[in-house]
Amino acid sequence: MQKRIIPVILAAALFITGLLSILSIHGLQGNARVINYAGVVRGGTQQLVKQELDGKPNDDLLQQLDGILAELDTGEGDNHLDRLADEHYQDLISQMKVLWDTLKEEIQQVRQGSGGAQLFLLSEEYFTLCNQAVNAAELYAEKQVHNAERDLILLIVVFLIPVALLVWYGSVQARKQQILKKAEAENRAKSEELERMSRDLRAPMDEIPELMYVSDLENYDLLFLNEAGRKTFGVEDLSGRKCYKVLQGMDSPCEFCTSSKLTFGENYTWEYTNPITKRHYLLKDRLLPWDGRAARMELAFDITEANAEKQALKKTLDAEQMVMECVRTLYQEYDLDRSVPIILKRLGRFLGADRVYVGMIRNELLYNDYEWCAEGSTSQKDALQDMPLSAIASWLPAFERQEFFILEDVETMRESSPEEYELLSGQNIHSLAAAPMEEEGQLRGILGVDNPPPDRIRSIVSLLQTLCYFLMLTYRRTQSERQLSHLSYYDTLTSFYNRNRYMEDSAAFSEHIGPVGIVYLDVNGLKDINDQRGHAFGDKVLVECARQMREAFQDADYYRIGGDEFVIICPGIDRVTFEQRVAGLRRRFRSNARCSAAIGAQWDTQFKDLQQIIASADARMYEDKKDFYRRNPASNRYRHHSDEILHLADPAVLCEEIKQQHFVVYLQPKVASSNGSAVGAEALIRYQPRSDSLVLPGNFLPLLEESETISQIDFYVFEFVCSRFKEWALQGKQALPVSVNFSRCSLSRPDFISRIAGICRKYGVDKKYLEIELTETAHEADSVDMQTLIRDLRCEGFMVSIDDFGTEYANLALLSTVEFDVLKLDKSLVDDVASNPRASTVVESIVDICKKMNIQVVAEGIETEAQLSALRACGVELAQGYLFSKPVPMEEYENKYL
Repeated sequence: MQKRIIPVILAAALFITGLLSILSIHGLQGNARVINYAGVVRGGTQQLVKQELDGKPNDDLLQQLDGILAELDTGEGDNHLDRLADEHYQDLISQMKVLWDTLKEEIQQVRQGSGGAQLFLLSEEYFTLCNQAVNAAELYAEKQVHNAERDLILLIVVFLIPVALLVWYGSVQARKQQILKKAEAENRAKSEELERMSRDLRAPMDEIPELMYVSDLENYDLLFLNEAGRKTFGVEDLSGRKCYKVLQGMDSPCEFCTSSKLTFGENYTWEYTNPITKRHYLLKDRLLPWDGRAARMELAFDITEANAEKQALKKTLDAEQMVMECVRTLYQEYDLDRSVPIILKRLGRFLGADRVYVGMIRNELLYNDYEWCAEGSTSQKDALQDMPLSAIASWLPAFERQEFFILEDVETMRESSPEEYELLSGQNIHSLAAAPMEEEGQLRGILGVDNPPPDRIRSIVSLLQTLCYFLMLTYRRTQSERQLSHLSYYDTLTSFYNRNRYMEDSAAFSEHIGPVGIVYLDVNGLKDINDQRGHAFGDKVLVECARQMREAFQDADYYRIGGDEFVIICPGIDRVTFEQRVAGLRRRFRSNARCSAAIGAQWDTQFKDLQQIIASADARMYEDKKDFYRRNPASNRYRHHSDEILHLADPAVLCEEIKQQHFVVYLQPKVASSNGSAVGAEALIRYQPRSDSLVLPGNFLPLLEESETISQIDFYVFEFVCSRFKEWALQGKQALPVSVNFSRCSLSRPDFISRIAGICRKYGVDKKYLEIELTETAHEADSVDMQTLIRDLRCEGFMVSIDDFGTEYANLALLSTVEFDVLKLDKSLVDDVASNPRASTVVESIVDICKKMNIQVVAEGIETEAQLSALRACGVELAQGYLFSKPVPMEEYENKYL
């Protein structure tokens, strides 16, 4: 092609350049004639003028010059002159024609006898124009020559460029042809080599133990199947056989065929379980030429066992994840009725079971408390209630061995346990697994799974065991929380409501409508009974008093609001009935030698003024109490001790008594329960009006609280303790922390924290040695925000102790809402901890919760070694009580413990 195009281009170039040259020459010849005739016009005009001036007219010459001039202007005439396409030249010709006409008129004037001077002047001007026209023609001719040269050069260049391009293109094509020929040669060599290698590889491919085959990419013909494959799939002749038919047992190409995903030079790896061999393979696919066609080679590695291990590991990890989600649910959701169904649903779906359930044992009967059923399965919850344990008799031996009960086929029980067989088959149970839920070695319930997949029934044992453990932890936590909640509102000794419940109910009752009767009761001489016969006997007296109240007043609300104080609220009772029951209650106590009580009663038509009604009943009880002690002077006690302390209600008198040092501070040590070593002390106040009289705080503090003068005592004790700390530091003694009680009156003061902080600064005492103990009545101060107060005290650097936990100030909300440092178990919890398992369980639960919250627990009121041993077993590490030491004067404490 190139060889034909180049000569054509060269011939065309020669023709066009020759034609252009001819035209250029012709144009140059015409230009030369124009220049020549322009000169002829000048010379002829000069000759004509000379002849005319000589008087020799020449009309022929005149006409000849007219014709030439006209032809120069128009390009038309006998002389074949070209009209030059030059504006300047044509303008000069036009001027010449005009001046020529003027010159001809002057010639006529000369012929008629006029002078020749004007003709001469006109001729000179004309000759000048002629010269200019000749020059313009010459310049135009030169320009045309240059243009012709330029055009010829451009034409030559134009034809040389395609020739050069063709030459370059030809060389490129020639190189490509060489490369293609070389590539074709290499491909032929490679193809021959691949064919040779293919023939060489078939022998070792037959010898490898893995399955290998080659199939056509287009028509799926099976081109090669190694010896292992032929034996596995039972084929010998591959002629016309399709890979999908032989290897997969299918009648059409496999939907999962990977041919579309393959690229030359790369392997494609995947896994598949073959439906014919039932084995799981790791497959490696690759494109390759085979006998001159594109083919797909696949190598299959049998990884059935490894895959089974991987699936088992995956199931284990999935099970662990499921268990973690279940534990998270149990931890976050405290309501078992909400959390357990979620757990059973997750477990059932994870295992693919028909039914999952939790049965709890109560009173030797099995109750199906929670159940989850898969879609299509019938619930058995209502049918499986109040079941005797004999219904699962065959399960119990395994549970006693702390093992699981697994039934893989219910038909095996048809003969051996027909009753159980009927029970299980009636629920459409084919197989089951059950795990025991134990607490302290006792069977408390079961976690059961009905109809789990056969291949997983024995692998779920550890899973069920883990869930049983966390379920029982949740059950125990729920029971502990219920017990603690019960402690918040119930008195453990009498089972009456406690002061917390009394405060809440008093506010709630104020909104009720209708009559109400209030009984305010105070057990007479309880302090003397405790001192003389012990607290255990005193507790029996309180229990007996509670029984008398229950029997006298039925359908009433009973409250123990203090150590020996009770309130009975009878809503909706008529006056006659109320007064009859009050009279009956009085008769019961008068006829009971063990119990004596001061009773005050008040009935009203409306609840609206409940607090006033209660106050009226309290006042009547107080009068009854005074009558009792007047009749029993040996006790020398009534509600405010004796008249000798009534003067302390006067703030000025109290201040003077403090100045006279009639109030003395005692310390009662706190010890480590493990070895009895002192770890701190509690500051307690005593009133000593005379040298031979010492009044205990229970006899005067209530009076000071009612008169709101107790703050003087609170701050006096605190400042006295701080002064002793300073003295101990000066003496080089190693001080132990001291707790100081503050009343609700002091706690409600706006400057409370700043005042005690100022006292610490005054004596230079480190606040970490001072423990602010909130008394049992602190929560009654309506103006005190306990949570804010405790938080501010700790921020100031003081330790905070919650006192009397278990009776009046057992506010469990503080455990979850406020951080404090010490919790003091009340004596009412300590008294029967050695003989009452329920009491020890409650104490153990409280201690466990406090340890998790980094709260120290102090048990106060310990009097016996049995109580100490029981408390140590419950985890109590700090103790206080008469077993170790009574409150002692400051000097004795310093000598003995510092």
